[in-house]
Amino acid sequence: MMKMKLACGLIVVLLVSVAFAGCTQKGTSLHTSTTTTQILKKPEIKLVNHKWGKITHSTTEIITEITLYNPNAVPIPIENALVEVYMNNIKMGEGSSTIGEIKANSESKIAISTKFENTKLPEWWVSHIKNGETSTMRLKGILTFDLKVTKVQLPIELSTPIKTGILEGLNSDTPQKVNIGPVTLTIKSIKSHWGDVVADYAEIITLATIRNDNLIPVPVTKLRYLVEMNGVRIAEGSSNVATIIQPKSDATLTFVTKLDNRMLDEWWVSHIKNGERTKVRIVLQPVIEVGGKELVFTLAEEESEFTTNLLGG
Repeated sequence: MMKMKLACGLIVVLLVSVAFAGCTQKGTSLHTSTTTTQILKKPEIKLVNHKWGKITHSTTEIITEITLYNPNAVPIPIENALVEVYMNNIKMGEGSSTIGEIKANSESKIAISTKFENTKLPEWWVSHIKNGETSTMRLKGILTFDLKVTKVQLPIELSTPIKTGILEGLNSDTPQKVNIGPVTLTIKSIKSHWGDVVADYAEIITLATIRNDNLIPVPVTKLRYLVEMNGVRIAEGSSNVATIIQPKSDATLTFVTKLDNRMLDEWWVSHIKNGERTKVRIVLQPVIEVGGKELVFTLAEEESEFTTNLLGG
């Protein structure tokens, strides 16, 4: 009987010892092979800064610099860092990076390179024009931290507006007389709006009310046009009109200017390199026929400028 009691006592002591040993392993370092029950504080984003990086004909680099603070006594691994850029909800590019870790009880800096695809600019341009020449550029990012027992994600967001006014200078209600060789015309009003806007091109429709002050009819045969953005020729050419303005009469003529959206990538590079500033120049010149000769006059010659601050610097 004494031997049986002694054996039972030894078993109880062994069980208690094993249970105690298991408890003493809890709360160990993040880097040990055993599971930790230590509660780690979430890292904090102290500062986010975006800047332009390398600019080529096909891509524009956005560098996102992030300052992080780790309030814990152990380093925290960064599992992944992802940034996406959108313009009017059209995804223009993305960037990702596997950084490593942020140091214990200190601030660390990381950088993410996002490649903006210039080839997607025509798709954005269509949305921009159809939205009244307004857009929103958004940078959305996620930092994922591996805390072993769980994962924590911190968001990065930037939203900036884009506003242009390309047609603002192509509207006028102020009459203007022009002398073209032996004839005199009065430009009574100019009204412009966007026509067809597709991936390849965008149309500017200009309605001009012109009075023929002469005693002879004046045929208008075509419109010559030029549109430059930072010196990049977005549109250059002519469109047929074939309208006759009768003597001492008014006529409302429709002129079509066709922008080549394939030139938008070249303009975009100039815009970013010029400190996000663009100078727009538009020239509209109708051609009339008098005495078997073609004569040209200027309907509109406007210069304007718009700026953006896409990265919020």
